[in-house]
Amino acid sequence: MTTINRMLERNQAANLLALQCTLRISGLLGIGMLSSVRKTLDTYLLCLQHSADYVRESRIGDSPDPLVAGYADAMLECVEKSWQDFRNNIQILLLTQDEALIWIARIDKALLES
Repeated sequence: MTTINRMLERNQAANLLALQCTLRISGLLGIGMLSSVRKTLDTYLLCLQHSADYVRESRIGDSPDPLVAGYADAMLECVEKSWQDFRNNIQILLLTQDEALIWIARIDKALLES
């Protein structure tokens, strides 16, 4: 009877650790997803801002060259910002992987304790 009780305790501890692991990992993945959405909206707003600036300053007979140059500038700015965001997202994914490995080790330890 003691062996069954001990086995049930280990399984319960492992289940609680697995639940904590799931919550932590989903939180980290949510942060990464929100960061990606924020970056997409930031890029969209930057393009809108450059378009509004072009429309405000343009005349009917103007050539589209300033518009193209404005978008090239906007995209250059987006690329510069995107590099930092890319690094941040990679760090979040690596942190998520490390967190998962830590929790898996805890779950294994809880199951193997005698």
